[in-house]
Amino acid sequence: MSFEPRSFWQNLKSHIAPMYLLYGEEDFFINEAIGLIEMAALGDGGRDFNYDSFHAKETTVPHILDVAETLPMMSTRRLVIVRDTDKWNESDWSQFDGYLSHPSDTTVLVLIMKGIDKRKKTHKRLLDVATAIEMKKPYDNQVPQWIQYIAQKCRCKIDPDAVGLLHQLVGSSLADVYNEMQKLSQYLGDHQTITAKDVISVVSNIKVQSVFDLSRAIGDCDKARALLCLSQLLSHGQNEVGILALVSRHVRILRSVKNAKKEGVSGAQLASKVGVSPYFLSEYEQQARHWSEKKIEKTFRALLDTDRALKSSPISSHIWLENFVIQTCG
Repeated sequence: MSFEPRSFWQNLKSHIAPMYLLYGEEDFFINEAIGLIEMAALGDGGRDFNYDSFHAKETTVPHILDVAETLPMMSTRRLVIVRDTDKWNESDWSQFDGYLSHPSDTTVLVLIMKGIDKRKKTHKRLLDVATAIEMKKPYDNQVPQWIQYIAQKCRCKIDPDAVGLLHQLVGSSLADVYNEMQKLSQYLGDHQTITAKDVISVVSNIKVQSVFDLSRAIGDCDKARALLCLSQLLSHGQNEVGILALVSRHVRILRSVKNAKKEGVSGAQLASKVGVSPYFLSEYEQQARHWSEKKIEKTFRALLDTDRALKSSPISSHIWLENFVIQTCG
């Protein structure tokens, strides 16, 4: 099943499983789930003596098992978190096999990994014995509602224009949204309604400029500037697949703008229909004039080919991305 905080909390209140498997790319969801499990398992007073967190390759499996099988102190449960368990090899998992068959009934064990490979017997077994929850990144059209959720979590309110702008500048990573929301919360002080002006003032300049400039350069078909922006993104550790997703979103918006304009939609209604902040609408409209339907379809095919290459080719992913920019902006 996928993660939804409210329903997950309701399930925890009725039943806490002895073992959870949290897998996926969205770190914000993983941290939310851990916080809720901790609250349900330990309450307010049990953390000091009954909470342990490990990274799989930094601690031996026997030590983790010893901790998991230790009785809780002044509490009914112990909570043990083990991150990066996809880095365990078969030997590590074989040491864990006995615990999977007979988990401690006084410990809540949480195993965390990036992905599940159902071809592996161990992973298939984990799905059978643990309560497994997929922490996949939300779809692009779901991000605004999660921005509202994160604002509430940070005890803030955020107006609709600011939601759209934050989404545009930060992207779809909720972990990144949460980091920026914390900055905004500290920046606001007693003024707790986030506006678009606040977002522009606070969101990290390096991130805004690199991400926004890459999109704009590709939209303008400015090959030299796009290659420079790509180089900056990669040098700052930006995920290659994430870069491709960003470009794909930008091209989808250009297509939506063209289609909506054909229907006679304009102004605030156009911004709402295509899902962008009014602050950026005019730029999208200008770029869309220079993107024919043929160019858009050709770019989508190139995006698909590049995505496949990033996930399967032994050739450097940087080269595939550079080739995509050259092909698209040529």
